[in-house]
Amino acid sequence: MRKRLHLRNGLAVVILALAAALALVIVSHLRGNAPEEVLESLPKNIDLSLQKIDYTETRDGQPVWTLRADSAAHNLKEGVARIENVQVTFFDKRFGNLSLQADHGELATEKREVTAMGHVVIHSPRGYSFYTDRLDYHESDRILRTDRPVRLVSGSSVISGRGMRLNVSDRTVTLLADVRADFPQGLRREKP
Repeated sequence: MRKRLHLRNGLAVVILALAAALALVIVSHLRGNAPEEVLESLPKNIDLSLQKIDYTETRDGQPVWTLRADSAAHNLKEGVARIENVQVTFFDKRFGNLSLQADHGELATEKREVTAMGHVVIHSPRGYSFYTDRLDYHESDRILRTDRPVRLVSGSSVISGRGMRLNVSDRTVTLLADVRADFPQGLRREKP
């Protein structure tokens, strides 16, 4: 009888030990990472990290432009958020909306400035597309600008140059240097 009692007590101790170990594993997974561990995993120059950003700049209660991004890592000291997979829409009832896409960029909300970098593309509602690798926007003058090579494509026509200013308000475009235009054969004039 004593052997049975020792065996039963031994099994009870083993079951309790397994239950305690299982409880420890469950509690540690439910608790997740301690805040200190999460903060240590962030880069040192990042104060806040966000997913799925949707920022709208308004004037007199009306949206002027909106920025969407997959993520933002914000540095409070610099006042700049580094953003990924950038999409900006510039609203205009007269000319239609311009849309901008880029791989990544920066948003300075206090200055109301956006820098788009990496495969930057602007599409206009009239069928024009602009391509460059970096573009800056300043809300103060509402101008998209770059000093990099840029291509303007409309149908089969291509105009390229170095440096561009695109006024978002009146849609005037200025290419600054090394301008070259390639038009399809049907548009070239014959010499008289």
